[in-house]
Amino acid sequence: MPVMEKTSALLERLPEEAIDLNVNAQRVLGGESLNTIQTWGSALASAYFIRYPELTAAILADAKAAGLSAAHLSDAKGAAAVMGMNTVYFRFRHIMHTDAYTQKAFNLRMTRMKQVATDQTHFELYSIGPAALAGCELCLKAHEAAVKKGGLNEDNVHDAVRIASVLNGVAVALEMV
Repeated sequence: MPVMEKTSALLERLPEEAIDLNVNAQRVLGGESLNTIQTWGSALASAYFIRYPELTAAILADAKAAGLSAAHLSDAKGAAAVMGMNTVYFRFRHIMHTDAYTQKAFNLRMTRMKQVATDQTHFELYSIGPAALAGCELCLKAHEAAVKKGGLNEDNVHDAVRIASVLNGVAVALEMV
């Protein structure tokens, strides 16, 4: 199991009603189908997207301790930032589901998605959690397809979403203390 010093300390503060989140966080951050880099990169992108500064700081510290390179840290940040924009826009297009919007050019700059610091597959994987957190169907499908094209599978996508969901629950529970 990777070192989770900062995250574990934060989890210890969860109220009794959120005990499942402590167990689940240990499980999903311990690595299941994802390797250590993929796990912590996915966790960091989701933490940035959740925007709970104390959680983000703990995940960032443990991601660095787990060996995430500056490039992976950059791609996790980049994925969270771009998804902050894309999930709103593409969810809008999907919800409206009319030609009046779906045929319009995006006209939004998204070059960071192609100018990655690591590789396309990692960046796409790091985008999965934020897409799930935002409930953006179009984003989820697009990033899942890219991740699978890069050699990952449904288990990897599933675990990235599980990480995002558990971290979101942790952020909610921390608001209770």
